[in-house]
Amino acid sequence: MIANCTRVALIGVLIVLLQPANAHDGRPVYIEVTQMSSDSFELAWKLPPTLDRFSIPVIELRPDCIISGSRPEGLYGQRLIRCAAGQLPRQVNIDYPRVNPSLSSIVHIEFTNFPARFIHAGPGVTTIEIPLGISERSIFPEYGMLGVEHILGGYDHLLFLVCVIWLAFTWRRILLAITGFTIAHSITLALAALELITPAVGPTEALIALSIVFVAAELVRQNRNSLSWRFPVAVSSVFGLLHGLGFASVLAELGLPINDTLLALFAFNIGVEAGQLFFVGALLFVVWLAVRASHETFDPASNRTQVGSGYIVGSLAAFWFFQRFLLLG
Repeated sequence: MIANCTRVALIGVLIVLLQPANAHDGRPVYIEVTQMSSDSFELAWKLPPTLDRFSIPVIELRPDCIISGSRPEGLYGQRLIRCAAGQLPRQVNIDYPRVNPSLSSIVHIEFTNFPARFIHAGPGVTTIEIPLGISERSIFPEYGMLGVEHILGGYDHLLFLVCVIWLAFTWRRILLAITGFTIAHSITLALAALELITPAVGPTEALIALSIVFVAAELVRQNRNSLSWRFPVAVSSVFGLLHGLGFASVLAELGLPINDTLLALFAFNIGVEAGQLFFVGALLFVVWLAVRASHETFDPASNRTQVGSGYIVGSLAAFWFFQRFLLLG
């Protein structure tokens, strides 16, 4: 009975993980505020492409600041803002016309007499305070947190890791597979972020979904003599190169600070690794609890468990692939 409940719970978790149609819908709102003179500021923004035109927010600086010219609209843009003479903006306000989509935000502040500042605000925060006199060392924690948020919200990456762990399923093989995945995606993330390679985002996202289908199919086939079963590190490394391009596409939309590109890239990658380790540890802990709770009648390494998981993940990932493929047209 407990084993059956555990299986149902694991299936439910997998279904919840795959609910979003696109892996990177959680991209943050990116805002830049640059001081141009004593009373004028340039406000620039990048909004996630998943926002429809009826959900585009109005972004304002407060207090006593007004937009020069027409009110801005669109996913990308910039406007000149004028504030009371000698007064710096102390708040960024994001006013959504309808429901708040609970997006994270990152604000890049550059005031004349203060160090540059990166401010990260969590989902649902629409009024962001601007502290003054804080050093550029804030780049590391802010971009690091973005990396954590991205991997924990990147359901395709997490499901790929789930399947790879199922294929490996000994501590040594899991460690090797995760290490291979980490090294591989770090390489392509760096190459793409530094613009040494320029992958197409749409095909990359579709192929990432297809990589999940591949490893899920390996679980279903149960051919223990295949390369994937014998050397899961090879699979995780090869497809890790592809997943790194997916990470890079998000970082490209967010943007990297011109003077601290390497620091921000390093921080983002560290955040991704930290979130990845947290997820893997949590997954293995849940499996261990399930085995203990069932008095070891539930075997996560059994053929039935692996085949069932493969069918669930593979079917939904296949739908995901075709959905992304159709968007390419």
